[in-house]
Amino acid sequence: MMTMMMMMMKAWKWQWHLSQPTDAAASSSAPAPASTSLEIRRHCTSTTVCFLILASCTLVAYAAFFSEQLRLPWTSPCTLCPSALYNPNHLIHIPVAPGPASPSSGPTDLSHIVFAIGGSAHTWDRRRSYTELWWRHNYTRGHVWLDHAPIGTWPDTSPPYMISRNMSRYGNRASASRIAAAVVEAYHLVSLAPEKEQVRWFVMGDDDTVFFVENLIGVLQKYDHEQMYYLGMPSESVEQDVMHSYGMAFGGGGFAISYPAVAELAGVMDTCLDRYAYFYGSDQRIQSCLAELGIPLTREPGFHQVDVRGDIYGMLAAHPIAPLVSLHHLDYVKPIIPNRTSQLESLQSLFSAYRVDPARILQQAFCYDAGAGADAGLVLSVSVSWGYTVQVYPSVRPPRELETPLQTFKTWRSSSDGPFIFNTRPLSHPNQDPCARPFIYFFDRVLHDQTDASLTQYTSDNTSTDHAQGETKAILCNNKGFSAASRIDRVRVLAPKMDPFLWKQAPRRHCCTARRTKWGRMLEVQIKYCSPGESTMTPLSI
Repeated sequence: MMTMMMMMMKAWKWQWHLSQPTDAAASSSAPAPASTSLEIRRHCTSTTVCFLILASCTLVAYAAFFSEQLRLPWTSPCTLCPSALYNPNHLIHIPVAPGPASPSSGPTDLSHIVFAIGGSAHTWDRRRSYTELWWRHNYTRGHVWLDHAPIGTWPDTSPPYMISRNMSRYGNRASASRIAAAVVEAYHLVSLAPEKEQVRWFVMGDDDTVFFVENLIGVLQKYDHEQMYYLGMPSESVEQDVMHSYGMAFGGGGFAISYPAVAELAGVMDTCLDRYAYFYGSDQRIQSCLAELGIPLTREPGFHQVDVRGDIYGMLAAHPIAPLVSLHHLDYVKPIIPNRTSQLESLQSLFSAYRVDPARILQQAFCYDAGAGADAGLVLSVSVSWGYTVQVYPSVRPPRELETPLQTFKTWRSSSDGPFIFNTRPLSHPNQDPCARPFIYFFDRVLHDQTDASLTQYTSDNTSTDHAQGETKAILCNNKGFSAASRIDRVRVLAPKMDPFLWKQAPRRHCCTARRTKWGRMLEVQIKYCSPGESTMTPLSI
């Protein structure tokens, strides 16, 4: 290509040379105005043609060498993409480059994290499936810390285990002190390893904590691991925070402590445990010791203790604009997807979506469908919690309402209606306001997975009595919008893969568009990066 461009430049120079008068012509006293005018026009024409050819060659070269950057997830026509909404321009964005790394290290990855999982030999066989969902054999570093050696063969799919040191001197509080000390025992174990310089973070969790590791890494990359940090979240139930502390990371939801902070903690842990032996849990002991060192809690809303009872659907369907990092207490709540036989099967379904686009899991997007044809003007409100659920309301609901969790759960200790550390909105019963309840669709499968985008499908849950489906509602609600919404039996969502480095910037919910197709039986949603000045406007027509 460079040879072709050089040839074009030589041709242009040759044309310019021919258009110049010779020395003999320049010295001639006989005027030739017609000849001079013809030569000027010939020179201009040749120059223009050469530049056009050169520009064409440049465009061809760009397309040949850089076409991969312009390749879209699918080319039209596409049998899997929502044809009415498919707009390739919405799938193109400029990835956000990571911030400058420190001179001695790059971004945090899995090799820089050591997990300390508090468990017991008695409960491990019953709970190990939760850890095995996210633990990567031979890649993830850390141990399960047990009270004594397990009976029988240790599963190959489980993390390796270590036996905690004897804490019987603490009496009936020995278990909490043992688990609190696990993070320091993990630190001492690492300090003996040749690769200790690689460790940046220690992450604590229970044997029934489910971590979403890619998102955990994304959160840790936001922070300077050479500083003293303590990351996590308090309980969702206010009564738990009042009893323990708002400034404490609840241990079941998991928390992360940077290497320098654990190094300081190791120097005071033994005497500190003696001072706070009367506390109930290991997490409260650790927080109290860190408070003595002057290290406060830095809140990260993706850690979830799940201190609630009942159905956590409302929490997951309206997740904060933050990466999902952990879930806990899943044995104490209903399966997160009601048509699955067990909680483990529900989690496996969630993980099948999570592995396609980790950063986007549970992220919300809102949009409205004003209908067309016979349904024109019948506005439906759509809320997508990617990889988990879609809610379709047969009326206009503003974003401020859609981002507020439906209260499908109770408090942890007293099974009350609150308070919680976030706002909730009631889920009315069918005999109160059947038209106000959403139609709910749960994640079914990934239809298409490409490097830059994914297409997922969500289907109606007709077996659930808790989520506003079924014949009873159809009989009681005579809203015209309800009739249009009731015909939708599946939702397909087209979304660009989410750049995890976006979590290093100010959070912003993504935008979307929606449209009914196939005689109103399917709803197509396209999630996209919001354009400058774009907002989720509530339609004026209802």
